[in-house]
Amino acid sequence: MSNYAGRWFSTFGPMTLEQAGARVQGTYGPADQGTLSGKVEGGRLSFQYEETSERGQGWFGLLRHGRFRGEYQPETAAQAFPWEGQREFEGIWESTFGRLRIIQEEDRVHGFYEGLGGSSIEGRIADGRLEFRYQEPSAAGTGRFELNEGGTSFDGQWQQDGAALAGPWHGRRVFAMPGLTWLVVLEAHWQRSLADNEYAFGFMLREFFARLENVKVRQRFFHDEASLLHWCRELLYLPEPAILMIASHGSPEGLAVHGKIINTRKVLDSLQDVDNIQLLHFSSCLVAQDGDGGSIGNMVQKTSFPISGYATSVDWGASALIEFTYLDLILAKGLAPSHAAAQLGRLLNFAGDSVSPGAPYPPAGFRFFQTAGQVS
Repeated sequence: MSNYAGRWFSTFGPMTLEQAGARVQGTYGPADQGTLSGKVEGGRLSFQYEETSERGQGWFGLLRHGRFRGEYQPETAAQAFPWEGQREFEGIWESTFGRLRIIQEEDRVHGFYEGLGGSSIEGRIADGRLEFRYQEPSAAGTGRFELNEGGTSFDGQWQQDGAALAGPWHGRRVFAMPGLTWLVVLEAHWQRSLADNEYAFGFMLREFFARLENVKVRQRFFHDEASLLHWCRELLYLPEPAILMIASHGSPEGLAVHGKIINTRKVLDSLQDVDNIQLLHFSSCLVAQDGDGGSIGNMVQKTSFPISGYATSVDWGASALIEFTYLDLILAKGLAPSHAAAQLGRLLNFAGDSVSPGAPYPPAGFRFFQTAGQVS
């Protein structure tokens, strides 16, 4: 049976849950002013909650031992809202060596940090202490972390293999900013010579969404596979939800950059531990066609997020109109990606596989692939 007991750090502050069999009860928020009670069935915790001026119902589902995702709905509301949480070492930490992402499973703890390059830790919890090995591009060693009483920071040390002395490694928990969503645009340079003017989807999108206080746009260029995968890893260190857009020339096999192909499967593999992505959109020709690397429709079944892209050599201007509309429906109008994708064909008839007679844009062949990896 799924175990929800423990000290959590959630959307509404600290939360302590106790579990006896299938029954769960607990408190949350500043001074524990909120109460919660419910029952675990089929892995999902369904509950009733009550605060000073509000009551309602909700559910939590474990993504893994250290993290849940769910919803709550006040009695007076017509819709549900997200409620997420993490416990013990799970989460994102601002640490001595930059941001550190720790993923806690029932019998394993592993994590990532950039340091002097892509680096990792692997360990287990013993007597409340995380003991681990770390691996950096040119060094490796051992370390340990211990949480403070409130679980909002840790103190620890690291010791390189063969070294006599250990060094300090401290961290403090990074909390998500309520309501904030990131739009991350990873883009290959479109210019082929000095004669070409500079242009980028990311620059335009940043200006377009500057009007929304709850949206932060980050645009970064990549020039090869290594640089693209580096920026994909950076999503590990964002605590808030993110929409990822990757823009480049493309083919059915993947992204075309400087005459080389970056296989789509490698991009998805680099994102397998990133669980804050709401949507991955490929702003690239032909990527949504089946290629030698496989079908996105099949690959998306192993992800926790939906994927969209184009099955044709889409017109550059048409794709810009589609993407500004698509992203605005999600970020400004609040539509789920699947609902925004369904609206595109109604709002822009060239987005699909056919157009009206005399239309200036050819069919874009927009495709949306829904993931099966959802918490239930």
